[in-house]
Amino acid sequence: MDIISFLLKEIEMAFIKHKFGKTYYTKKGSGPKAPIIWLHGGPGGTHKPDSKLFDLAKDRKVYAYTQIGSGKSSKIDKKLYKISTFVEELDLLIKAWGLKEFHLMGGSWGTTLALEYYLAKKGRGVKSIVFQSPMFSAKDWEDDGKRLIKGLPKETQKVINLCHEIGATDSKVYSKAVMAYYLKHVLRNKKKLLSSDKPKNPNGEDIYMTMWGPSEFKPTGTLKTYNKVAKLKTIRVPTLIICGEHDEATPTTGIKYANMIKGCSFSEIKGASHSIWNEKPMQLAKTISEFIGETEKNISI
Repeated sequence: MDIISFLLKEIEMAFIKHKFGKTYYTKKGSGPKAPIIWLHGGPGGTHKPDSKLFDLAKDRKVYAYTQIGSGKSSKIDKKLYKISTFVEELDLLIKAWGLKEFHLMGGSWGTTLALEYYLAKKGRGVKSIVFQSPMFSAKDWEDDGKRLIKGLPKETQKVINLCHEIGATDSKVYSKAVMAYYLKHVLRNKKKLLSSDKPKNPNGEDIYMTMWGPSEFKPTGTLKTYNKVAKLKTIRVPTLIICGEHDEATPTTGIKYANMIKGCSFSEIKGASHSIWNEKPMQLAKTISEFIGETEKNISI
C-alpha cells in the first residue's frame, strides 16, 4: 500500500446526509478498542480535522464533526436552533457510523450536548464520558464570569458592565473589552485567538447569538436559564471532568460538579484556559488517554 492510500484509509473526511441536511465529519484511526466521539463547543462552533484530538486515534477510531447549521455542515432553519436538534443529529450519526459502544467526549457546549445525549438515551452505548470545561448551568457560568471579570483592569470592567446595562454589546469598545477577557480565560495566545475567526462562520455565529448571547460571559439566548446540575447524579458510567487552570469554566465549579457524579475524576490542566486543545494538547491527550485506559482496564476485569 502506498503512503497516499494509507493516509486515505486512516483519515476520512466526508458528509452524512440525514433529515436535517448534511453533517461534515472527520474519522481517523483504526483498531479494536471502543471509538471516541468528540463534540465541539459553541453552540455554532466547528470541528478541526487537523486537531490534536486525533492523536488519541492510536488504537481506536476517533470521530469529530461540525454540528448541523455551522461551518461546512448544512444551514438549518432558526426553529431548529435547540438542544433536541443536536441530540437527534448525534444519534443519527452514531447509527450511520454503525457504533454500538463508544467513549463520549465534549468541550464547553459540547459537554452540554454530551450530557443531554446521555440523559435522552439513558446512557445506551456510552462507555465513559469526558466533560472538558463543562457548561451544565448558565447561572453558574455567568457567576464564574462575573468573578473573573473582576480580575480585569478597572476600566475594562467599567466598559463591560456599562455595555451590559445599556445594551451596547454590539459596540467596538465592548468587543475590545471582551478580547481582554478572552485572552485570559478563553485562549491565552493572541495570534491564535485572532485567527480563530477565520474562516468566517456566519450561520454558526447566528446559532451562537440565538442560543447563547453576545459574549462568552453573558448568556441572553435560549440557554440563559439552562440548568441540568441536578441530573449529574444520574450518570452511571466512568466520568472525567477537566478544566484549565485559568478556564472560564473554573476548576472550582468543575470540582463541584465532579463531586455530584459517583466516582467521577477531576483534572486541572496547569497553564491552560478554556481552549485546552490549542494551548496544552499533549497534556490534555495524556490525561484523556490515561482515563480511558483505566476505564477499559476496569471494565475488562
